[in-house]
Amino acid sequence: MNPAHNPSLLDQLERIEGILQQHEEAVAAAAAETRRAAEANEQALAELSGLLSRLSARLEPVAPPASSIPASAPVILQQGPEPRVSEPERYEGNPESCDAFVVNCSLLYSLQPRVFTTEAAKVAYTITHLTGWAWLWGTAEWERQSEACSTFSAFAAELRKGEWSVSDYSIDFCTLASRSQWSPAALVDTFLHGLAAHIKDAMVAYDVPSSLDGAIDLATRVDLRVQARRRERALRRRFAEAGELSTGVPPQPAASSRKEEPVQLGHTSLTGEERRQWRQFNLCLYCGGQGHFMATCPVKAQTHQ
Repeated sequence: MNPAHNPSLLDQLERIEGILQQHEEAVAAAAAETRRAAEANEQALAELSGLLSRLSARLEPVAPPASSIPASAPVILQQGPEPRVSEPERYEGNPESCDAFVVNCSLLYSLQPRVFTTEAAKVAYTITHLTGWAWLWGTAEWERQSEACSTFSAFAAELRKGEWSVSDYSIDFCTLASRSQWSPAALVDTFLHGLAAHIKDAMVAYDVPSSLDGAIDLATRVDLRVQARRRERALRRRFAEAGELSTGVPPQPAASSRKEEPVQLGHTSLTGEERRQWRQFNLCLYCGGQGHFMATCPVKAQTHQ
């Protein structure tokens, strides 16, 4: 049958052709949109690739030619974790162990520079490892932010100078004790605990007073005797090294003459040659100290109280 002779069939064919044409146009439009999207994606990927290349070039340093690197140039190694170092033992103020304490602290700061990044951190850590009157001195310097706390070397220099006497320790301790509500027994125990080991050893032969004033008086007298004994040994060693003493230790004086002779700590008296030398150096004939004579000797005054 010829469709031209059937109008109804012809209309249906035209509608079908129109629908097909619409579909073809829709497919063509979708394909064009897909191509545009693909081109946009390709352009974005190219831009990202260029950006990554530029970032990589910034992050990776350009190595200089081998000929331009001097043979003496240091080799920079990647930093690893800092070594673990044992803490220094606490320092109580004994001058004989001061150098060892300072060196141990210095080694710690050198081996762990990323932990102790500032001088203030070094000084603060050092103070936390002080005890006794050394701790009282260190905390007082820290509270007023003195020049000694500006650097570790400055603090160590002051620490090396500071052979603090029991008198200095007692003043600081009494200042702190006045702010507390402790009993007399607790104050005495705490005061004795803060004394340096060599002072505690020298006080073993004495009965400890029950009052803080009595404990301070005893510790002060013992400290004066210890210091005088150190000066005496140092002077004798100095004279012996110079060949000026004929004997290392003079003979013990008789008991009846001890009150008349200038009594030295350890109950030894000076020989005639030693008396001449001590006068030459303007030294006290009783304790060997400088700046006073036997009549005004503080050690003699404390000993005879």
